[in-house]
Amino acid sequence: MAKSKTQIVVIGAGYAGLLATVRLAGKLRKQNAAITLVNATDIFVERLRLHQFAANQTIPQRSIPQLLQGTGVTFTQGFVACIEPAARDVVVETKNETRRIAYEYLVYALGSTIDRERVTGVRENAYTLAPYGERDAMALRRVLPALNEKGGILVVCGGGATGIEAAAEFAEAFPKLQVKLITRSEFGMFLGKSVAEYMRATLTHLGVTIQDRTTVAQVFKDSVQTVNGARIPCDACLWAGGFAVPSIARDAGLQVNERGQILIDPFMRSISHPEIYAVGDAASPVELPGAPVRMSAFTAVILGAHGADSLSATLQNKTPAPLSFAYMGQGIALGRHNAIGFNNYPDDKPNRPYFTGRAGYEIREWFVRFLADLPQIEKRVPGFFYWLGKSRYAAAKRRAQKNSRLNASA
Repeated sequence: MAKSKTQIVVIGAGYAGLLATVRLAGKLRKQNAAITLVNATDIFVERLRLHQFAANQTIPQRSIPQLLQGTGVTFTQGFVACIEPAARDVVVETKNETRRIAYEYLVYALGSTIDRERVTGVRENAYTLAPYGERDAMALRRVLPALNEKGGILVVCGGGATGIEAAAEFAEAFPKLQVKLITRSEFGMFLGKSVAEYMRATLTHLGVTIQDRTTVAQVFKDSVQTVNGARIPCDACLWAGGFAVPSIARDAGLQVNERGQILIDPFMRSISHPEIYAVGDAASPVELPGAPVRMSAFTAVILGAHGADSLSATLQNKTPAPLSFAYMGQGIALGRHNAIGFNNYPDDKPNRPYFTGRAGYEIREWFVRFLADLPQIEKRVPGFFYWLGKSRYAAAKRRAQKNSRLNASA
């Protein structure tokens, strides 16, 4: 009697989930495994380009079913309602029905969303650069041209990379639009003084008004209110004030951190449910993998690829390697012809030289395309993606053990 196939379900097809799926399919091609990928849309969403999409640029449409052709992966379009670890089921709401999909191993890659709950009025009154839902990137795309024609005011709340890129893009694309960027901390200092100064000068040149050290307490239809009670008028508000993860993992009883991210071991397994592998923004390693882990497309593809490697090694009775990586570089787009890029190897701290202007833009653009193309490349060449810093986990472990011995003997 033939042995039944090992059932693997991947939920989420963002940067981490899609790469994990294709890489896993390639590595398990000769194994007795069946892989199902579940995602809300049948198009891969390039989150790094959603501000460009909202500014009426044409963004490439990448079909997930087309990409998966020839991989043996079954694609199901639908929203994940919940997971039931005791039954090892995923409950999926499709257009026509609610389905239960059984798994032996689950790869959890539901990623993150814009946090709409922390501040009153955001959900009801603010737009976000989300791929779907109320007041999403498409809704913002529809209203911006009219706001531009009447010289309206757009307030962008959030001074991270998303807010900065959006403010620059909209100011350049809609020259009559009055763009104001509000940030809680000092503008751009999360990337250091030199990078912050360049970004500030660029946004100012584009006509963006920057108001930093300002905390927003509430969003209304026609204004935002600060914690000091001041009202800042606007015709539209774009909320870019941080990310949150879905509550599905917490609701299912998985061990999570205060943000709701699944706590994982160095092999990407949930520390409470080892049959569940978590990758991308939804995962939080309990051991430092040689570099700090932050929510980003770059760390997502590394965690996705490593999750696939760990699970495939387990299924082939091999010992998986622990997660270990180093950062390579980062770029912040500042409109359609400008960006600032820099080396942040190995621990995510910006280092010179800086690449600015058109050169910086083209370097960033190449990297954004590369991240989106990775699943297609991985399909053709299984195991293609390689990253730096694979020895950093072991080095960090040795340092931690040495410090522990020193503290014990003190």
